[in-house]
Amino acid sequence: MTFTSFDFFVFLALFLAIYYWIPQVFRIHILVMASMLFCYYAGGRGMLFSLAVSTVSTWYGAIQMEEAQSEHKKKQWFYGVLLLNVGILIVFKYLNFFVYTGRVAGKLFHREFPFQEILIAAPLGLSFYTLQMIGYFIDVSRGICQAQRSLLKYGAFSCYFPQLVTGPINRYNEMEKSLYQDREFDYKRFTFGFQRMVWGLFKKLVIAERMAVIVNTVYGDSSAYSGCYILFATFCFACQLYTDFSGAMDIAAGISEAIGIQIAENFDNPFVSRSLSEFWRRWHITLGSFMRDYIFYPVLKSELFSRIGDGAKEILGKKAGKKIPVYMGMVILWFTVGLWHGGAWKYIVGSGLLHCFFIISGQLLESWFKRFLSWCFIHTDCFSYHLFQRVRTSVLVCTGFVFFRSRSFRDGLYILKKSLYPNIWIFTDGSLLKLGLDVPDFIAGGVALGILWFVSIQHEKLVKEGSGVREKLAEQNLIFRWSVYYALIFSVVILGFYGPGYDASGFIYQNF
Repeated sequence: MTFTSFDFFVFLALFLAIYYWIPQVFRIHILVMASMLFCYYAGGRGMLFSLAVSTVSTWYGAIQMEEAQSEHKKKQWFYGVLLLNVGILIVFKYLNFFVYTGRVAGKLFHREFPFQEILIAAPLGLSFYTLQMIGYFIDVSRGICQAQRSLLKYGAFSCYFPQLVTGPINRYNEMEKSLYQDREFDYKRFTFGFQRMVWGLFKKLVIAERMAVIVNTVYGDSSAYSGCYILFATFCFACQLYTDFSGAMDIAAGISEAIGIQIAENFDNPFVSRSLSEFWRRWHITLGSFMRDYIFYPVLKSELFSRIGDGAKEILGKKAGKKIPVYMGMVILWFTVGLWHGGAWKYIVGSGLLHCFFIISGQLLESWFKRFLSWCFIHTDCFSYHLFQRVRTSVLVCTGFVFFRSRSFRDGLYILKKSLYPNIWIFTDGSLLKLGLDVPDFIAGGVALGILWFVSIQHEKLVKEGSGVREKLAEQNLIFRWSVYYALIFSVVILGFYGPGYDASGFIYQNF
């Protein structure tokens, strides 16, 4: 049961009707029951079991840790619960990766690795809800929030169904107030939530699923395509990945808004970014903030890295030496980000270490690059240079996406090599029409992308003014306002990819 299935729409309609019909005192019970039901039908018993183990362990462990009379007892609970939940994540998602890497290393050193890979299916959405509960548990240990005594209330946070499969990774102290407060039905809030859900469906069904046809054709048979075929398919994959993931976030945020629960934003128009660092502050925001607060900063503050920093300063000087532990911490951070995406080197490189290399290289070469710009009399505070920066950032991001979408790391290198073939004539001789989409589909996809770009740019401008697209649209005349609403709804109904013969694999990031 995914966000785009008919079963989910029936489930959601029944949930909303019951949620607002029953007295407020029972609404948290209905929310938890609905979350358990969604969990079972979306991910089966495996997901339900792993979710229950993580929920009970972090809930009980946080209480015991908070009530511990000694620092030793507190550490026992902290490391015990942390190891349990990280262990679940490793066993289900990364065990085979370590086995595979061990076997490869064994061959390189002419040693036999004694373990074999095993087939084990990871529960749906495991990485999202596990990290969220680990974040809550660590926050309790740091005194950022108090342990929730009620298992029912904590279950509403840990098992909240809109966030289970694709995130975002919410913080308990940010979500607590809106999650537990009494709420009356609010027409404006409900309609705004519905609008955002439809916008998410527009991204997913009208754009992402169209782009997927081209991407699957080219990347599914990489030996048959080269040059601009690969470049075009990679551009389509960037569009697919963004609209697929942000579409899921819009649906989750829309459901939450309809019932008055505030969840974290996960995207902030990332493709207007002028640097890779800015891109990752705008893309998958909650994962980035989790990795920064719970991995990067603790690593930098550790005793080992303090010693490394002191030694580097003595050898290289204060200015250069203090950068060494930071760069080492960045390598650990980006390796973890890549590993989170999946237990394969294509993810570790494509979503992690490659971006780390680009960012560190940019910082090391920044002074030389500024000197070069000065020598060439290039103005940096103008539209043309900002456009160059955005194109450069998008190209670097898409280079990582090649590995992300490829079957393996080796296949990614092969595809990058083949992308250098200059067959630009495919854009004029009709070759693109052989990739699975006809002319009306190309037009529909292009227009939809144009609408997405326009709305995203307008929304970013309006947010700076303290407003938003939906708020601005609500101020317009009745006929114009409802014309836009109906156009969006009917575009999803008429142009969306679904129905008989459509085999949706769900959202891309629900597999992480």
